[in-house]
Amino acid sequence: MDIYYFDGLICTSVKITFNGNTTIIDNVVIDTGAVESILSSNVVKNIGIKINTTDKTAVTRGAGGSKMRFFYKIIDEIEIGATVFQNIKIDFGNIDPSGEINGLIGLDLLRSLHAVIDIDVPFIYLKKE
Repeated sequence: MDIYYFDGLICTSVKITFNGNTTIIDNVVIDTGAVESILSSNVVKNIGIKINTTDKTAVTRGAGGSKMRFFYKIIDEIEIGATVFQNIKIDFGNIDPSGEINGLIGLDLLRSLHAVIDIDVPFIYLKKE
């Protein structure tokens, strides 16, 4: 997985597909403190991901205890490094009002990736199952 530092955070890019439309999202933070992964709802509008009246919403607490509302959808696929997850639930919300951070890869996906993180390099090694 290609990773880089952005604003002091370890980031990567992901490719997401929804209803046959695909986009690449940069500045997605590798966040071992996040239980679930979430992507910015602002950067996926161009492929048709937006909240509608049938979507379920929830509230979580972000950094500093601030409340954040999000919704989720089942997407066709998300590609992280060489791993592709298909028909997976992903959360979407406004995670960074400045618009610089476009998502968080949390423990849900990091565990599925069997990720080993070396912050000195930086490098993420994906172990085989």
